Amino acid sequence: VSTQSTGSLYFIEQTLPTITMADKKVVEKKNEVKADDRPKNNVRVGSRGTKFLYADLVKHLLHDGEKEVVISAMNFGISDAVAVTEMLKSQGCVQVSKVSTSRGTDGGRATADKIEIVVVKAANFDKVYADQQRERAEKKAEIEKAKK
Repeated sequence: VSTQSTGSLYFIEQTLPTITMADKKVVEKKNEVKADDRPKNNVRVGSRGTKFLYADLVKHLLHDGEKEVVISAMNFGISDAVAVTEMLKSQGCVQVSKVSTSRGTDGGRATADKIEIVVVKAANFDKVYADQQRERAEKKAEIEKAKK
């Protein structure tokens, strides 16, 4: 595994084993089933993304017309899911409409805790979102101008 940096983005390269056509068909079939099973309004919080990334995903989904967005996480990601929700609430973007928790087994081996937080647009979501997007565009323009 090697890491390359291009500005503020990092790309991770990994050498993968050779895959036969039969293996590829099995993987494609599994991916098709998984993609179809996932609701489009679900943001799964995990350890790979930042809280800001997940918050932005929720805001974009709401802006793009979703009536509600489910922020979900398992085990160690639960605190991050709660933090993302609280960030969005403090920005005035969302209201929490439902919180549910569950405990099950992960393939029969370990206990897996899960949380699902359903959020909807706050009354002033559109104004807050527009202001944030405008500020983001202004900062991007300043950075581009400074590079020249």
